[in-house]
Amino acid sequence: MTGEGARTDREFHAAQARTAAASGNRAADLAAAAIIRIRDAGLARAFATWAYGQTLRGPMPDHMVLYPPELRPGRSSKADALFQGLWFLPGGQLRAPGGSSPFAADPPSETWAEELHGFSWLRHFTTANAAGTGDAARAYAQKLVADWIATEGNWHAVAWRPQVIGRRLTSWVANGALIIDGTELVYRSTLLRNMARQARHLSRVAAMAPAGEPRIVAAIGLAFSGLCLSEGHRRLKKGIALLCRELNRQVLPDGGHVSRNPSAQLSILLDLLSLREALTTRHIGVPKPIRDAIDRMMPMLRFFRHGDGRLVLFNGSTEGPEGAIDAVLERDDTKGRPFGYAPHSGYQRLAAGPAGLVVDAGKPPPGPFSHEAHAGCLSFEMSAGRARMIVNCGATKVLGPDWEAASRATAAHSTLVLADTSSARMLRGKISRALLGARIMEGPTRVESRRNENEAGVWLDMAHDGYAGNFGLLHRRRLFLSATGEDLRGEDMLEEAPPVRALPWQRRFWTKPPSDPGFTIRFHLHPDARVSLAHDRSNVLVMLSNGDGWQFRARSGGGECDISIEESVYLGSGDTTRRAEQVVVTGRVFRGEARVNWAWRRLSTRNAGRAAREEEVPELPELGMPEQN
Repeated sequence: MTGEGARTDREFHAAQARTAAASGNRAADLAAAAIIRIRDAGLARAFATWAYGQTLRGPMPDHMVLYPPELRPGRSSKADALFQGLWFLPGGQLRAPGGSSPFAADPPSETWAEELHGFSWLRHFTTANAAGTGDAARAYAQKLVADWIATEGNWHAVAWRPQVIGRRLTSWVANGALIIDGTELVYRSTLLRNMARQARHLSRVAAMAPAGEPRIVAAIGLAFSGLCLSEGHRRLKKGIALLCRELNRQVLPDGGHVSRNPSAQLSILLDLLSLREALTTRHIGVPKPIRDAIDRMMPMLRFFRHGDGRLVLFNGSTEGPEGAIDAVLERDDTKGRPFGYAPHSGYQRLAAGPAGLVVDAGKPPPGPFSHEAHAGCLSFEMSAGRARMIVNCGATKVLGPDWEAASRATAAHSTLVLADTSSARMLRGKISRALLGARIMEGPTRVESRRNENEAGVWLDMAHDGYAGNFGLLHRRRLFLSATGEDLRGEDMLEEAPPVRALPWQRRFWTKPPSDPGFTIRFHLHPDARVSLAHDRSNVLVMLSNGDGWQFRARSGGGECDISIEESVYLGSGDTTRRAEQVVVTGRVFRGEARVNWAWRRLSTRNAGRAAREEEVPELPELGMPEQN
């Protein structure tokens, strides 16, 4: 190893103050999860009894005090699909033709059932009703609410989970004008009585919701029930107290959410802003923890925006509902520009000229918050103007567990993949997964990220040890974006990791790391990008939807790399798939080391809109990394 390599190796370890691994399949985790499972099963049996139901009786609200704003945009086309019985929700797909109730059908998954009983889809009927297409949307929405009260209004194992009640109450009050205005007395009284019944139960169990965003959802639902129902002032105080506690725990100092999921960032902000407006309307002071959380999370949401205004795709995120980000940022009083480095969330952002990059430079989130996290350490996404170019595949819950698992693998991200193995592993054991969920079991425990900026551009120097356990190798990635934003250079290296003592219960204790494994460096391209490979396979030309052309070249050591174009898939919307392509660079480790230099350079837009002929391709970009001052 060179002197510089030895120096950076020492720096890699010295620079890391946070070395805790993601919680995995450990005895303490399993024991705690088993106790909670036994507790929840016992409580569920008690909650289902007639005697417990009597404890939920109490004063009935006579009206809703206000309807808070529904900031999640609705779509009339979605309402039309639901009206036709096409219930395509996160967690699966179900057809309930002939006007049959979806609540009577067998759910394709628990996630789908939670989405159905959460009524977040109610906003689509509000949008359809506002479009002036008659009263069909209003009548059908009220029918669905009445069906739910008749079938699940007393108890249901999924529908009465705290986070599901929280989402349902939030959706019902936000869409109250749709489901309650102008209705007959019997229906209105039944609805308000049932909402109060749900709220009383939620006040007892909200703090037992799963850690992370679900507990925030339960707390916000409890607060809304106290704010919007005429007899709920005590619940408002309890819900606000729980929400403030969870925001202090879950919102990091840089404004990111502990799950590292940009979609969770957006979802929580939508609910917090709606709650803030409702409190202001009622002339109730907004607690400082809520104000502080919103002020910190707003710049971080800007950080996660691509040039097209939608979200980047990291750790379970999708592009986000169309119009949702704009609805949030319209309420941002600061209007500040996104910063460059989020040290607590573990992300870097590079922006210059037309180019913008976001890089995952952090460890996986702690185990209880990692159920949607991906094995995408050191992956990046890049847009040029409003056009996305380099992306990750995204995430989906609609297409089933196999698709979900594939989208979480390292190969679904724009980074280096060693021996077709992910840099983080998810729980697979049937019992472990049933108790702990699909959390990350093993992943990078030390991630380095250093940044340098001057008049020439921005450098990032990063590394992670996600492959150290199974292969004894570290992955280092260096990026340079020029000040013009038209030249992106990168360097991916694999080198031997310092030896770490393996313990008997670890797999590496019993297995020998393979010698000289192969690797691939993947650059997934957005479906709107057109790509062509030169006849000599030495470079790639990518044409974007905005007319920009970008040229790619790579080399390994002193020679050219094997560059190919392969099929990919894009899941950015979260509920559909789009065919896409990826640029793939392949190589092999030699004597414990490997290095690949690569570069993307923006071409002249003189011939925008058509692929350049080979003789028109200008001189290839330099592949070396510029010297840092």
